[in-house]
Amino acid sequence: MTSPAPVVMKFGGSSVADLERIRHCARRVVDRAAEQPVVVVVSAMGQTTNELLAMARALIDPPPARELDMLLSTGERGSMTLLALAITALGRQAISLTGSQCGIITDHQHGRARIVEVRPFRVLDELAAGNIVIIGGFQGVSYKRDVTTLGRGGSDTTAVALAAAIDADCEIYSDVDGVYSADPREVEDAERLGSLSYGEMQALARAGAKVLHSQAVQLAEERGIAIYARHSRPDVTGETIIRKNPPTRPGVRAVASDASIVAIHLSLSAGSSGHVPEVIRKLAPLGLRHLRIGPHGASGFLSQAQRTDSSEALARLGAFARSLGRDLAGIECVERFALVSCVGSGLEENPEVMTRAYESLHALEIGVREVYTDSHSLAFLVAREQRARAVRALHATFIPRRPKPC
Repeated sequence: MTSPAPVVMKFGGSSVADLERIRHCARRVVDRAAEQPVVVVVSAMGQTTNELLAMARALIDPPPARELDMLLSTGERGSMTLLALAITALGRQAISLTGSQCGIITDHQHGRARIVEVRPFRVLDELAAGNIVIIGGFQGVSYKRDVTTLGRGGSDTTAVALAAAIDADCEIYSDVDGVYSADPREVEDAERLGSLSYGEMQALARAGAKVLHSQAVQLAEERGIAIYARHSRPDVTGETIIRKNPPTRPGVRAVASDASIVAIHLSLSAGSSGHVPEVIRKLAPLGLRHLRIGPHGASGFLSQAQRTDSSEALARLGAFARSLGRDLAGIECVERFALVSCVGSGLEENPEVMTRAYESLHALEIGVREVYTDSHSLAFLVAREQRARAVRALHATFIPRRPKPC
């Protein structure tokens, strides 16, 4: 008889935020392990990463990137060990492994490392021995043998990479039962989406939706791994499947927003256009969204929701600006904006979407500073205090309200 395929179950920080929730996760994992081999990936408990980061910054700001990775990786190590203990208390064999112990090899970019290879030999050996394998997400080891972290949301990437390496399904559990057409806490009529393409989910993640991380979705697309986004409570049965070419309709499928935008404008002095190639090389790795380069400077956006990434990027941006000396006319960082994005498919080819969006925002006197578009998104830069109204207006315009059952 063929052995059942393994499954990778990833639990986010809210799912393991305290001991009672860890016990709930343990019971769910043990029940699943009765059916098939299980690998679990966990995030740090609750706000642990933010608390560790705050302590580091209280000592030195910005903290050295290598030491920060060593510190932040302890958050996941704590939650993985506690979950292994909770599973052991239920009578099942479990073993916890760090990113390096389970074979996650990364490049040497501290704070935003990329996985270059997964060597899952230890994971497979432990599964063969009958163990439930608990892995700390968000971390790996570089080819220089230093601990590295993958950036915020990196536990999703860990889960997808492991699923690809051991030929397993990938299930992401959080405090929501899938991906919605808008944040249900802000939009009463938001609906759960049954399926999304990889491109749509990446656009939503970049636009501010917090269910999945964009790097994880990109990796899933590259490896052909379907992702099942589910609620961590077993009594909540809804889900969203992210996969290649699901049966979806063209047009706007969801609205997302990011209220923590820093707008960055870098201006070059007259006659300094020769520095444009250097500007491109220096700014590209910083992760600026909607980066625009012109003969007189550059502009783009950073999301402060990605605290570990944005603080380092701003520090590196300042160092680069100082290196330009007299060739720099000025640099401006403005924090009073938000990006509100319509996400779907075929948006660039449909001018009616732009027209209707503008009309709905204009009717509420919501000023649009700039507009950005690509194949899966249409993003509006608005004042931060108008963000929530803009989200509700665009959702009402493009996503029809369904009558509730009697």
